[in-house]
Amino acid sequence: MGTEHHGGLKLLIKGSITALILVLAIWRPEILVGTFTYPIFFFKVYHVLWLLIMWALIKRMIPRFNSKISMGKIFEHHYVAASAGDPAKQEKFQKKLADYTHRMNVGAVKTAIYWLLAVLFVGALYYSGVLNRMWVILTVVFFIFMDQFCVSVWCVFKWIVDNKCCNTCRINNWGHLMAFSALVFVPSFWTYSILAMSIIVVVQWEYLCARYPERFYELYNVNLQCRNCDGICKA
Repeated sequence: MGTEHHGGLKLLIKGSITALILVLAIWRPEILVGTFTYPIFFFKVYHVLWLLIMWALIKRMIPRFNSKISMGKIFEHHYVAASAGDPAKQEKFQKKLADYTHRMNVGAVKTAIYWLLAVLFVGALYYSGVLNRMWVILTVVFFIFMDQFCVSVWCVFKWIVDNKCCNTCRINNWGHLMAFSALVFVPSFWTYSILAMSIIVVVQWEYLCARYPERFYELYNVNLQCRNCDGICKA
């Protein structure tokens, strides 16, 4: 199955699940609560979901599980250095890398500010009584769907960060933390452990981005150049 079809299928699945959960939350919330707390041997459904989420987060930090350059460009095996040629050209490349890195970092900071405001808005609705805990969790489900929407259809963060595509995206591995951030208003071991692991993923991403900025720039990393992309271009 091609990359574009795989992304479309994931969008359809996540969209259908989101719509179903929303319908149940509005008309039959007791079914929704009963489903997530349904016992499976010594566990409940939400325990299994927690394990799956934690495993997905752990995989983000292990090179062998990151075959896609969009998420794995922080790792060495996705980096193929472009030839800079003579010293004068190398100096020019260094200047371009510094300018590019600065521009991407500014975009990342703007994204963090906008997203913090969005999360604070959810918190304001929760503490004012407009949303209850279940609807805060549904907000997280919607964010997860929107993450896939950004990948498959259109991404507002491409405009904010000013990156070319998912492969060159400066904040690609922020996705989980952004999606799960509203869980800060639903304190428990299960929610806060997911948040903590999401933060660790972002810390690793930011550390390697700061240490190896050339891995994020197509002028330095041949694998990020359009001619080496095997996906359908939405740039």
